[in-house]
Amino acid sequence: MSSWQTFLHSQQASGLAEGGDPSADHRTITQRVAIVDRSYRALLEATGRDRASWLHNLTTNQIKNLGRNEGVYAFALNNQGRILFDLNVINTADSLWLDMDERFHAVALKHLNKYIITEEVTLRDRTSEVVRIGLCGPGAAASLQSLGAPNARTMAALSLAPVRWRNVTIPMIRHDFCGVFGVELFVPADTAPELWKDLTSTSRSDHAVPVAEDAIQIRRIEAGIPWPGFEITDEYLPAETRHLDRAVSYTKGCYLGQEVVERMRSRHVVARLLTALHIDGDVVSPPGARLYTDANQAVGVLTSSCHSIALNRVIGLGYVKASSASPGTNVQLAWDELDGPHTTKAKVVELPSASA
Repeated sequence: MSSWQTFLHSQQASGLAEGGDPSADHRTITQRVAIVDRSYRALLEATGRDRASWLHNLTTNQIKNLGRNEGVYAFALNNQGRILFDLNVINTADSLWLDMDERFHAVALKHLNKYIITEEVTLRDRTSEVVRIGLCGPGAAASLQSLGAPNARTMAALSLAPVRWRNVTIPMIRHDFCGVFGVELFVPADTAPELWKDLTSTSRSDHAVPVAEDAIQIRRIEAGIPWPGFEITDEYLPAETRHLDRAVSYTKGCYLGQEVVERMRSRHVVARLLTALHIDGDVVSPPGARLYTDANQAVGVLTSSCHSIALNRVIGLGYVKASSASPGTNVQLAWDELDGPHTTKAKVVELPSASA
């Protein structure tokens, strides 16, 4: 267990890092300022004069034209155009930061190192050097003012800016990771515990409140945000995620997997689409539940689900055949548990299920 995880466990044991009540945590996220451990994110850093052109050729978005401290969201694809991993790319003064989910850490390292051939590029794993602290909610802007970031709310998505805390410079990116205003702080590991305690101190009028990851998941499902390991896997193609506008540049030229992406765009053909679902009953159907039409034709799979606090009902995200992905379409869910098969009804609805 890392020293950071040891610290968080000590906070929880002492009652200083509560969280865990979905309704209370949801209110904190949507009405106040929430603080969350984001240590399930990994950080790679690319340096060398060829770094921009090299990464440009391996991802779906525009990298070579990124300005200093600008960032973009992108996919890395295989030759068949399927998603290997998604990532945020941030252009710092002298490097590119590759920010991704820890689940894709090993895959990304193997894939990216494979394509450093003659390029002058060095790829460094910085994951263990920093602790990732997320702040989100309408009150986060006030908390950030005390860190010297009065304009955080007007920052462009994934842009980078420094904040200062006790003479320590801490990089911050604007990242609305669960659908409300949010930032991520890349905190030196030895600084993180004291910063966390300061931000959550009740002596501050703008103090942050720790929330559990379950509440982040509820909010992002309500917001229709695809998540690594759930909606973002190598089973799916970029066009199926409905995130082409933010993840794909059609003017950048060739990149790995580009032919498949372009063919789907030019022919306006997509086999399935990410959809939001309103699910009947009180049981939260598990990811992997199968989706059928009323005529018992298989049309998709449920990828995420929760009891929505905002809507007071069970909702989900799933991939559904394009022919059945229109809002208002009725479907059946089926899954197996130890006590036998289960079924329930659901309806395809507009994304997102609930706005902030």
